[in-house]
Order: sequence, then C-alpha cells, then structure tokens
Amino acid sequence: MFEHLLDVLNCECGREHHLVTRDYIVEKDALLKLPVLLEKLALSKAPLAVYDENTYKAAHEKLAGVLPDIDTLILQGKEILPDEKQVEAISQAAASHQVMLAVGSGVINDTVRYVGYKQGIPVVSVPTAASVDGFVSNSSAMTFKGAKKTLQTVAPKAVVADLEIIASAPQKMTASGVGDMLSKYISIADWHVGHLISGEYYCPFVANLELAAVDLILRQIDGIASRDLASIGSLVEGLLLSGIAMQMVEITRPGSSFEHHFSHFLEIVPLGGNIDHHALHGEKVGIASIIAAKYYPVFAKQLERIVTENRANRFAIERVKDYYAPYPQGVLDLVLDENVPTVSALLKPALLKQNFKRVTEIANGLPHPDALIKALKTVRGYTDYREIGIEPEQFRHIMKICCYIRNRFTMLRLVCDYELFDFETMDD
Repeated sequence: MFEHLLDVLNCECGREHHLVTRDYIVEKDALLKLPVLLEKLALSKAPLAVYDENTYKAAHEKLAGVLPDIDTLILQGKEILPDEKQVEAISQAAASHQVMLAVGSGVINDTVRYVGYKQGIPVVSVPTAASVDGFVSNSSAMTFKGAKKTLQTVAPKAVVADLEIIASAPQKMTASGVGDMLSKYISIADWHVGHLISGEYYCPFVANLELAAVDLILRQIDGIASRDLASIGSLVEGLLLSGIAMQMVEITRPGSSFEHHFSHFLEIVPLGGNIDHHALHGEKVGIASIIAAKYYPVFAKQLERIVTENRANRFAIERVKDYYAPYPQGVLDLVLDENVPTVSALLKPALLKQNFKRVTEIANGLPHPDALIKALKTVRGYTDYREIGIEPEQFRHIMKICCYIRNRFTMLRLVCDYELFDFETMDD
C-alpha cells in the first residue's frame, strides 16, 4: 500500500519526497500481522503499548493475544490531553523499551510520537478509530502550559490499522475523521492562494494527493455511515493519505488552515457559556470547513481592495494583545510569540494583482456548503456551530481573532490583517 509514494523523485515542485512511514497494514485482523512486522523492522524486542482507558478496552485483548509479553501503559483519566503530565508518564515507562506502539487515536498518537522524538524511540501507530489524519504525521499538536502548539515529532515506522476495531469505535469518532478530511478542501485552497500571492512553497502533486484522499472518502460516505468494513478501510486510507501528504513536504500546510485554527482556538481558549468541550477536533474542523466554504468566495473578492485602494496592512500586535488579554497568560504568550512578524507582510501586491482572477476561481471552486453538510449529516456529524453550544456573538468573536492562533497564510488572516470584512455582518 502506498508503494508509489515512498520515494517521489523529480517532483514538479522541484523537491524530492521521501516517506519515513514505509509499512502499512489496513485490513480486517491487521493486528495478527503485527509480530511479523516488528520482526521485519528489527523492533520485536521490548515493545511498549501505550493506551488510554478506552483504547485498552478496545484493542488490548487482541493485541496481547499476538504479543503476550508486551509491556503496557494505560494513561489514566476520562479526557487525556497531549500535555506535560502524559509526556512525563510515557517518558518514564518508555525508557527501557525498543519501540512504542501508539494504540489509540489523535491524542495517544500525538503524545507517543512526541516522546519518541525526544527520546529517540521508534513508534508504530495502531489506530483504534478513524478520527484524525495525523497517524503518520511528523508533527504533533501538543498542549503545554495550557496552550496548543504544533511541534516537531517523529513519524511512525509503520501503521497497523485493524478494521474490525476501528469500525467498532463510537460513531462520533468516525464523523470526526470525515470532518477532518473535508477540511482539506479549505487547507489546499489557502495553501494555493498563499503560493500565488506571496511565492510560498507549494507542491501541486501533494495538493492533488490530499484532494484525491477526500474524493476517496466521499465516494464511500454511505458505507462509512453503515460501518461497512471496506468503506471504513477507505476512510482509513484517506486519512493516511492526508498524513502522507504532510509527511512528504515536512509541513502541515497541506492539511491544516483556518478550519484547524478555529478548532484549536476552541480547544485552548475558555470562552464560557455552554460550549461543548467534549466535541472532537474533527467535529469542530468540519463545522469550520462549512463556514469557510460559504465565506471564502466573499473574502477572496475583498482581497482586490488591497490593490485597487493601495491598502496598507493594518496588522498591529497591540490589537492582537487586546483580543487575547482576557484569556490565560499561556495563550496570550503563545499568540504574541507566534505573530511577530505577521505572515501577511509577505503578501506581494503585484502578485495579487497578477493572480487575482485565479484566487477568486480557487475560492469559488470550493464545494458548496450544502455538499459538505450532506456528507457530515450522512455520518451523523455536526454541521453548525450552534450544535456545540457556540452563540452567534461568540461565533463572530471567534472568526475575528482565531486566525492568530497560528501565523499562517489564510484568506481569513488576510481579511483580518487588512481589515477588509465586518464580522458583525456574519449571519451564521
């Protein structure tokens, strides 16, 4: 699987792409092949399986049946965060082991990969749900000092995805995976626009790989909803393809943009009210993707004013500081460190003028919001910010400031920095 992507030479972007993750087993009873895989990788001695309480129940009996002598660490608590506490627990347990098995979904895999990177211990990913696209990523979204930050980690040596286990995961986790994948339409659009108007590095091959992964999933959306194993396998393959795309260019740009900033903002900023903090990352990303599909054509049209009005960049770090001053110091420090200088300063008005038509074509070429809503409703996912307890006033506030969670070229970031849009006019 994915053999044609292991080493891509002479890519049209001018770079070579090589994968660290070179072995993939995605099938029913995939765990039965784990011992042979570890032997092949010369990692069969002293493995450590890292679970949380739920993934232990889901996978340990089957895993221990093929690796009866494996050591086990179960991270305790109903809600595990990829934070200092879990890093310390895994680091202590992993010290005498040759390889770590990350048995779980996003948080387990992010945290185990981070420890693997810090301690030089190889990792094998064992997904228990098709909920995120980060299983083969070489970066992790960690929460340190209460603030979420994307950090360099180690990509896994292999992925072993047992479809029986994954198909049995809670439905909301599958909906989260679909939401995470639909977001690629937005992240690729932002990446392409960033390239056109600033000269940012862009790889058409990798971009098309991401979009092909989304198409693969949408073709199987009804089967995914009914937990058909072959369709769940397509979802897993799509999520892996997305992670592979990011691994190939060694950045998260192909798979993370405004829609992820929206989700990360909700995960680290205590807004109060009735917001559902149990909503999964991909569920929030899916909601934000629908918002972007509606408003990006509006935002793109406004960008022309930068040229026609000779409009100056109005970014001011003091204004950003005022936005985030009510929130915890760790969040404020993260945002201030992240945003100087602002990425929008890289915009080249001459390139915007030259490529404005193409920019609007990209924005107008996004799927209609109704198409994204239909896909998410098919898998019983969230499609509206109100479903997770966000009030309209909070929503408009989030849209105005969430882009500063990450210093990254997005159409939302541009309309914010150049003050091109009145967010009080947003009706949903």
